[in-house]
Amino acid sequence: MRSNVSVVPAQNHSYAFARQPILDRDSELVAYELLYRDSVKDEAAAVIHPVLATAQVLMSSMLEQGESILLTGKELYINVPEQALDWVEDWVCPKEQVVIELLEDIPATEDNIAKVDALKKKGYKIALDDFTIDSLAKGFLPYADIVKIDLMAVSREQIEQWWPILKRYSLILLAEKVESHEQWLWCKAQGFDLFQGYFFARPENVSGKTFCSSHLQVLDLINKLSDPAVSISELEGIIKTDPWLYYRLMRYASNLCLKREISISSVRHAIMVIGMVRLKAFLMLISVTRVAAQSDASIAQMFIVAYMAEALAGDIQELNTDTAFLAGTLKAISVALGCSVKVMVAELKLADELKQLLEQGYMESGDFNYMSIAECAEKFSRQGCDSCTGCYMPTLRVQQHYEQALRWSDSLMNTLVEEELPG
Repeated sequence: MRSNVSVVPAQNHSYAFARQPILDRDSELVAYELLYRDSVKDEAAAVIHPVLATAQVLMSSMLEQGESILLTGKELYINVPEQALDWVEDWVCPKEQVVIELLEDIPATEDNIAKVDALKKKGYKIALDDFTIDSLAKGFLPYADIVKIDLMAVSREQIEQWWPILKRYSLILLAEKVESHEQWLWCKAQGFDLFQGYFFARPENVSGKTFCSSHLQVLDLINKLSDPAVSISELEGIIKTDPWLYYRLMRYASNLCLKREISISSVRHAIMVIGMVRLKAFLMLISVTRVAAQSDASIAQMFIVAYMAEALAGDIQELNTDTAFLAGTLKAISVALGCSVKVMVAELKLADELKQLLEQGYMESGDFNYMSIAECAEKFSRQGCDSCTGCYMPTLRVQQHYEQALRWSDSLMNTLVEEELPG
């Protein structure tokens, strides 16, 4: 009977925020406003101190989502209260993609104007939220790039009265809380440049699990392993600096060598025995088990998914089995770490062609791509034959691959059994 695998529990906490699209006059998506949410189930912001809300949005979007949200290429509007003017620049980047949205209750004092002017000179765009002509923020107009006007808070007559004053400045005018087609047409006729509101889209909640330091170490390793240019020498260096990985790799290679009646002479020899593609996937998977609070059965399932994806691809002439193995590996890791495959693919150093293959979703009935067979493998490992209907693969064939994957997984699980390291 296999011993239970001792896995370091992950200290996971959830994060959540929302993003609402901002469109231009041609209805093209040009930006998102990032909004505070206490949880992914919230449809509106809970009552919270504005400084805490800003800090939470910055933590969630810039640190947790990171490149995945920046890689959209869209501008990101971030609400900033008066108290955050001193430190917001330490958290937001890149400057050319971030719009500092000043809350409407910030008074345009001499001190605050100096802070806004400094942000402007450093390259940040400045937006004035919920602007009215008699607001405390009127003094910021010479420094603003964008003025947002809440259609629910002011009348059309007021907007028409303010228009000549606003036109004195080189401003982009944004109509927010646009809730009907008629409102949108009126705003376009009036001369607004940008539009935001329920008529176009409600805020979309974004959530995930925060990563503790050990999670970040694993993602760093995965990033290095996913670099198509990584050499055997670099992999050897990674393995030698981590006794935990070194020990398990040597055990895995030794198990393979038992069947070939050879012995392992070095880490480099072990790499050659295992093969680069399978080695990378193996190191990724066991690194995740190091920090993910997964049961013994869940860890085994991760290995099964990777193997099954490779085997299923072997039945399809157009697909490369190595790419399928990587797709299955990433699918298994995404489940363990609680993040999407698209997010992981966006942040890994994969060749452009490989990224495109892995970012594709399901294809038409009867056609396959790498992520569709990885999804098929993952579903089958959890649900069995009932999940095959959407996979368009012969159930008997999938079952055969599953049984082979079970045997391979058992071999790998033996490698993960915790034993005392010598000396």
